[in-house]
Amino acid sequence: MEVILIPLDQIVEDPDQPRRGYDEEQLHGLAESIRRYGVLNPITVRPLPDGQTYQIVTGERRWRAAMMAGLHEIPCIIKAIDHETATLEQLTENLQREDLAPIDKARALKLLKEQRRLSNRELAQMLGLSERTITIWLGLLELPEEIGEQVIATSGRPPAGSITVSHTRSLMELEDPELQTRVATKIREEELTSDETAALVRTLREAPERAEEILERPAEEVLQKTPPLTGPALQVRQFRRYLEGLDIESLHPSHLTPLEQELEELLEVIAEQLQAIRVALE
Repeated sequence: MEVILIPLDQIVEDPDQPRRGYDEEQLHGLAESIRRYGVLNPITVRPLPDGQTYQIVTGERRWRAAMMAGLHEIPCIIKAIDHETATLEQLTENLQREDLAPIDKARALKLLKEQRRLSNRELAQMLGLSERTITIWLGLLELPEEIGEQVIATSGRPPAGSITVSHTRSLMELEDPELQTRVATKIREEELTSDETAALVRTLREAPERAEEILERPAEEVLQKTPPLTGPALQVRQFRRYLEGLDIESLHPSHLTPLEQELEELLEVIAEQLQAIRVALE
């Protein structure tokens, strides 16, 4: 594929680009590298209707760093694609980046879903993800905006007091935005783990009339009186921790198909067991 040099002032960013923010320190580091060695990997652009400018498809970070480094042009690969295809390429690239903010992923997924009028299942199939993953990401947009903005991307052990996607799964079980916000505050101030958050939310759901009392007390005191999980629930939690700790990057391509099949079947088993449990308790 041909690589050509295009003046930086003839290139514009895509306003629908999934990434909304950039780490300034990392951007300065990249700019310094570009000053020394140049842009090693070309960016991808698409021609705009005016015939004179190009819109970035992938590589906006390199483009910004090149401007910061004082370059006047940048190597580009030109792709004659429409806006929806460009959005898909951007989203696919950014979903593979650990440092992309979860809320940015969620917004991009919603945009793509609406543009192409896709169901969650269809979107999952298009991106090679599970439907449950899509549902979890999109669920971030249903939380109060101030919570969604604070959810961090995690690679390894997250800093204490941070809100991760695992925390938000529990927050989504609370229907009241005020309760969600107050629990989120406790996560940050009391440095609750995702398991502690799940236990706190479970307590709130079991005793909604005591919500004010529960939230006024330190979570540690509340959880001391929360019966620990035992029996099947404990086994399920242990398996959940295994799945959450699964090192995706270490998987071999031969692992993917059977793993996907087993996980899809597991979702069906979970749905059947939940229904059986509800029937038994009625």
